[in-house]
Amino acid sequence: ERPTCYNMAQKNLSDAVLKLLQLGRPTFVNGRWRKPVINGREMADIRKYMIAQGEVWPEKPLRNRGGDKPFKLSKWERGREERLARIEDNMKRMPQMIDEYRKKVYELREKTRKKRTEEQEYLLATGKVQQEGPAWQVFKDASRRNKK
Repeated sequence: ERPTCYNMAQKNLSDAVLKLLQLGRPTFVNGRWRKPVINGREMADIRKYMIAQGEVWPEKPLRNRGGDKPFKLSKWERGREERLARIEDNMKRMPQMIDEYRKKVYELREKTRKKRTEEQEYLLATGKVQQEGPAWQVFKDASRRNKK
């Protein structure tokens, strides 16, 4: 039997109320569902009338309006906990990350220093630039500008 919108298990209901409640439900006859004899609006009017006459009418249960479904929220609000956890993990690894960064930068600087000294040695060896004089100073200034 289909569940009803009213709790018909109450023992103190009169036969008239039970009959009205049955007429307000759809019925399955010959493999097809028939509409209720009394529609919802009429049932609400009858319910008010019967309660005013002193009849006991069963309580309606509260409607489920998707009660447990959370609100969608904004994208940043949905990912907030995950983002904070990721930040916390990164902050724990920060000293290691800083050390790795400093090593990498140190290696890059050593590479550029080595390249610069090789260029200076080559220019000195080929005689294109002399160690003393304005041309050498220009080369040093240019290498400093490239460093920034």
